[in-house]
Amino acid sequence: MPHLTNTIEIHASPETVWAVLGDLAATPDWLPGTVSARIDGTTRVCVMADGSHVQEQISGYSTEYRTFEWRHVQVPLPVRDSHGTFTVTARDDAASSTVTLHTQFEPLDRTAADGVTKMIDGAFQQSLEALRRFVERGVRWNAT
Repeated sequence: MPHLTNTIEIHASPETVWAVLGDLAATPDWLPGTVSARIDGTTRVCVMADGSHVQEQISGYSTEYRTFEWRHVQVPLPVRDSHGTFTVTARDDAASSTVTLHTQFEPLDRTAADGVTKMIDGAFQQSLEALRRFVERGVRWNAT
């Protein structure tokens, strides 16, 4: 099962970054391809630009530690048992933050594992970059 770690430094306080990342229904503001999101109990349901749906079971949500865990219930990717953890930590200067995304998943086709892993790694890093742009400059993913 591949394990990925994606990180990004954001020039904003951890509280500011968490205000965006921790607002689970605000995902369409910063996550590329997401047109709507809602919270149904402990499940986040996102509708993507192509009409597909992503459902994530959210657990371990902690404002104090600025972290949450997710597990895909439904995702339009060639994977199963996809889950991970987002964490926001302060950098040494306290005016900047690091967002870390740890992810694990099992490719449906083991012969395509390298390609799927590379694709998911790139997509998650792009997502963190979009989060950085939104927090630092207020640029939405779908801004023209």
